[in-house]
Amino acid sequence: MKKINTFMYGVVLSSMLLVGCAGPEELGAATNAASVCTGGTDLSEIPANYLTALEKYTTTNSEYIVYVCTEDTNGDGDADYMVVETTNQPEHESVYFDESNHHHEAFDYETNTHKYDAVYDGTQRLGSAGGNMIEELVLVMKMPITPVAATNKTDTPYATIGLAINGVSFFNENAAPGDEITEELFTFDQCSGHPQQQGVYHYHVDPVCLIRDLAGDVTAVEKTVDGTTYNWLEDSGNNASLLIGFLVDGFPVYGPVGSSEQDCTGASINASTIDAYNGHSHCTAEFEDGIYHYHVKTAEIGGSGESVFWITNAQYYGVPGVMGG
Repeated sequence: MKKINTFMYGVVLSSMLLVGCAGPEELGAATNAASVCTGGTDLSEIPANYLTALEKYTTTNSEYIVYVCTEDTNGDGDADYMVVETTNQPEHESVYFDESNHHHEAFDYETNTHKYDAVYDGTQRLGSAGGNMIEELVLVMKMPITPVAATNKTDTPYATIGLAINGVSFFNENAAPGDEITEELFTFDQCSGHPQQQGVYHYHVDPVCLIRDLAGDVTAVEKTVDGTTYNWLEDSGNNASLLIGFLVDGFPVYGPVGSSEQDCTGASINASTIDAYNGHSHCTAEFEDGIYHYHVKTAEIGGSGESVFWITNAQYYGVPGVMGG
């Protein structure tokens, strides 16, 4: 199992840049931490209001390791962190799996020029993220046992900012200074993800294959150009109530708001309540008493005009925990 450097949020990271994807540079995002969930999943100390949501980490990816437990860092008998530990391997198809893996599936990168035609202008390089491939890693996300809004907001790094419900890294929509994040769209696989140099497979955008596998609402698109047929999945925009993961500050991430969000009672939610961190508070199926939660951005809500569903904002709403360490 490949293990790589540990990063704590708040540490100066500028000197650690690695050439990651075929476009912008990205930081290493996995950890060299020892296993925290040494006995596997243990939900006994998970706060009751988080139990339903965090259980989904243990049932979504049935093939690769995703454990949930807690950590008492100071030995006082009370848990300080809710922990998700993963090997960061998606249980869906990808051209970035080794050909020996049964999830390996070929992909024509020309497809991305049509999927992201609102962004593609003919200058972007099409193709794989260099020689990067999905690696089996050790990622440990420690979320505060009691997540709270931060008085002073913290920037999200060019690295793992949270984990999807299948145990795969979330990256934000920001590129290193001097680079364009939209260049990376054209190295994405059929499931809208790609690995950086250290093998950290991650999503910058709406994870369409995960949403499909969670029984969310996706649209299969087919387009024929000059005799070649291209096929891809798109988010329908109707997945605002679908839990897709958490950020390291302990607040959940749901699908794009679109125009049809409802709370846990079925009441319609006005998208105008979305704040500068692309979130708001109300009850959800997993949090019946209500919780602040993020939504994937859309072009109209939180985005910059492109028809791309980016994961989240440049800053955390809450006080971030620790990725690794």
